[in-house]
Amino acid sequence: MSIVLGASMSSYAQKKVFPVIKTGGGMFEVPEAEPIADKKMKYKVLYEISKGADKPDSINSTLDKLARLVNLHLSAGIPKQNLDVVAVIHFQGTPLILTDEAYKKKFGVPNPNTALINELADNGVKFYICGQSLYMRKFDKEPRNPNIKVTLSAMLLMTTLQSKGYVPIIP
Repeated sequence: MSIVLGASMSSYAQKKVFPVIKTGGGMFEVPEAEPIADKKMKYKVLYEISKGADKPDSINSTLDKLARLVNLHLSAGIPKQNLDVVAVIHFQGTPLILTDEAYKKKFGVPNPNTALINELADNGVKFYICGQSLYMRKFDKEPRNPNIKVTLSAMLLMTTLQSKGYVPIIP
């Protein structure tokens, strides 16, 4: 009986969807959710990536959550032009900035984050690497993804953008 019940329950299991960002950020559709998104509002989001990946050959889970944030907002009907997302990378997240070749030299595999960073950037997400982390972790001379700009420090960027009304998301 439990085998039949388990088999029938799995047929109702919902699969993640990737409405806009296809290389990450899977989400579940929730038809019973109350609509709360304001489609006319300008959403200003400051997203912090300070954690490293679990393994060098896996996508950084914090970066994947950023993709989910974008997918959730856009699937709720918020127009792309009303979603302003800035991601600041620092501390243990620093390696995800490397080009595939530079990452492979350090970790033995191409950068698993490249496609997701590029797709997010193509959809309006702005990426910054903390200059302090860049130099402290000795990545300053390493080739990095061209979609990632350097800022003097994560702290300065974060306080500046929060003062301008950006909502900090610290996963």
